[in-house]
Amino acid sequence: MKNITSNKFFIPGFALVVTLIVVFILVVVRGGIPDDAVATVAGDPIPQSAYDSTAKVFASQQQTGKGEPVIPDPPDYTKCIANKKKSAAKKGSDAALKKQCENDFKSARDQIMPSLIQARWYQLEAKDRGINISDNEVKQRFTPLKQQTFPKEAEYKKFLESTGQTEADLLVLVRNQMYQEKIREQVSKADTPTAKEIEEQYKKNKDQYSQPASRDLLIVFNSSKSKIDQAKAALESGDSFTEVAKKYSQDSASKAQGGKFPGVTKGQFEKDLDKAVFSAKKGELIGPIKTQFGYYLVEVTKTTEAKQQSLQEASATIKQTLQSERQQKAFDDFQKEFTDKWKKKTKCQDLYMVELCGNAPEKKEGATGETGAAPAAGN
Repeated sequence: MKNITSNKFFIPGFALVVTLIVVFILVVVRGGIPDDAVATVAGDPIPQSAYDSTAKVFASQQQTGKGEPVIPDPPDYTKCIANKKKSAAKKGSDAALKKQCENDFKSARDQIMPSLIQARWYQLEAKDRGINISDNEVKQRFTPLKQQTFPKEAEYKKFLESTGQTEADLLVLVRNQMYQEKIREQVSKADTPTAKEIEEQYKKNKDQYSQPASRDLLIVFNSSKSKIDQAKAALESGDSFTEVAKKYSQDSASKAQGGKFPGVTKGQFEKDLDKAVFSAKKGELIGPIKTQFGYYLVEVTKTTEAKQQSLQEASATIKQTLQSERQQKAFDDFQKEFTDKWKKKTKCQDLYMVELCGNAPEKKEGATGETGAAPAAGN
């Protein structure tokens, strides 16, 4: 009887051990990614539902016809194949249609997954940095954007309905954008350039802080010699450049401005026209000047001599340029460290594998990576 009693207690305990072993094996084999997630970042799951909702938005943006957008449904693509059979003018084989569905899925995945992953990276980076954004701050950013994009409430509701999104999804997008902005603000701080550094930059690139000689012109252009001769005769008889340009000129930009062509610098025109313009006297009508495109009539209305900015005049510009360069370098350095840090912590299901996944196969030489372009509303 003792043996029987001990067996009654032993068997359930053994079953528990076996269950734990099975769970452990499944977790190891699946890389610790829950079945209802497409990926994890530092153990934090990106739910399948987040991918599906984003995929629906992506599909609605790509769709040209009416009706509910059909999201490719791997691995069998049953719904996708059925939908293609309905819409295709020439129906292909199931195998051919399935291949199209596979391509559609991969195209969407390669844009959606990087977007979802990077959004989660920024959420977790913000948490590490102690960056908090209140619901009120998000609303304050969202409200004017909504009003600007959708002046009428009916337009906004129609947009939500057509994309399958909710306002909560959009608020997540706004919050993610704010996380990125605050992180960039933190990491892009750089030392203010000193007076000595500004002076060295000025001496090294003095030509950049000079203003070349320029001329404001009135022009009439026409590819026809007879038309340009008529235009010249009209000007010489007292007609205004505005009237003549409107009637005869084929240069649309200057024609719309009454023939005005301001701020021309040397080398801007082809050789013969350039030489004529910069040797002409102010108020003198010159031409027709022949070019490879046609004929020009030109009058110089203003001349501006070349000017070299002093160090004092250029200082503000130089300071801003140096500061911007340093801030950009600081952000670029952060971006590399940021990607390395979070990629190592990112694991993806095989079906949703992209380059940003830490468990993705190493990219072969010459292969191209994915880029994120789709909206990411993942939580």
